[in-house]
Amino acid sequence: MSRDRPPIYFVRHGETDWNVQGLIQGWTDTPLNERGHVQARAVARAIARLPGLPRDAHYVVSPLTRARQTMGYISDALELVQTRVAIEPAVTELGFGVWEGKPFWELKASPVYPAHPEDRYFWRPESGESYEDGHARINQWLDGLDRPTVVVAHGAIGRCLIAEIAGLPRRDLVELAMRQGYYCKLDGGTAEWFDATIGAD
Repeated sequence: MSRDRPPIYFVRHGETDWNVQGLIQGWTDTPLNERGHVQARAVARAIARLPGLPRDAHYVVSPLTRARQTMGYISDALELVQTRVAIEPAVTELGFGVWEGKPFWELKASPVYPAHPEDRYFWRPESGESYEDGHARINQWLDGLDRPTVVVAHGAIGRCLIAEIAGLPRRDLVELAMRQGYYCKLDGGTAEWFDATIGAD
């Protein structure tokens, strides 16, 4: 069971063309597509309406463009000065090494990819990272949190974050659905998703 931590609002970046095409992104720096911008605006409005989000909340974003574009909408909606948003390498997406730019179906069909979900937690692609690696850097980052935090990051590293807070086993971590156009409230050992597009303009 995860120990008590300040509330965290996790946002996965909006959609990219590579998401639509089913391509592995990892550290490849892809931008949002048109739908991704719509999703990011909807999430920004939802975050701005959150009851009880303290004025001194921490705002953290991955260095990659798709996450920074998404956070840009949140920053604008909350009228944050630029210095309120911290660019944090610890929440960068997992690196998928030689598999970046290739379709997920090709990876899943490859004999190098473990069949069992728990084995996938430890699998490290050539020149890339495992979920175990991502979990380690997320834990180090979490140890420094001292206030409620809004974080915009990515699917695989988001699984590590959610699993750590919710105390999920490794096999569940690698199969977590990671939604775009939503935000996830992580508090008290639970993870609750909210669809930001409901009622959006």
